Amino acid sequence: MKENEQMRIVAISYVVSILGSFVLNYLIVNSPFLNGVISSIKVSTLLTLWWAFYFKLGWKIIILKKILYRINLNGTWFGSYDSMNMETKQLARGKIGLRICQDFLNISIKSYTDNYQNYSYSEEIKYEKKSKSHGLVYVYSQKENNSLDLNQRNGTAELQVKRCKEILLLEGEFWTVHGTKGKLIVRKVSDQIVDTFLEANELAGEQINGFDGGIA
Repeated sequence: MKENEQMRIVAISYVVSILGSFVLNYLIVNSPFLNGVISSIKVSTLLTLWWAFYFKLGWKIIILKKILYRINLNGTWFGSYDSMNMETKQLARGKIGLRICQDFLNISIKSYTDNYQNYSYSEEIKYEKKSKSHGLVYVYSQKENNSLDLNQRNGTAELQVKRCKEILLLEGEFWTVHGTKGKLIVRKVSDQIVDTFLEANELAGEQINGFDGGIA
């Protein structure tokens, strides 16, 4: 969490504490039959409940999300990739689906192709203040869709968030420890979270049917 966000949390906590104390004192004075219950409630409890709510759900609510802004990447994304093994010069191309699960503090990315599944284990959402652009960087492990494949391959992806009219895109590059480099572009096709390449492909197909253009 960035320093300016930490300072804002402190300031908001101070305001919530003052408001909470005022409300609790008002209820104690004006609601004698609830006196015992209300007196047992501490301001720290209100703060805990408030931030638990905000970090889980509140950061996505339009009225509240500007308090501590986080771009919301939750959902299913689908598109295509091109890659090359820099040693053998072998090319690969295909479709790819991304499943992004996110709350305010955490994010995880799982990607699917016909042959592989990737699982992120180190993630960061970046914000470039000068260009007002967001990015997503994550390190992942890759496993082949084969129960006999026991090898794990590690890689890194660095993507930029782009918006074309009402379409949200992730576009960028990836590379692996085995010398493979590539590019991918995906667009958000649903807020729904899916667990297989087939489901992601179906969601993308449903959206394409109502959209002129398709996936790049």
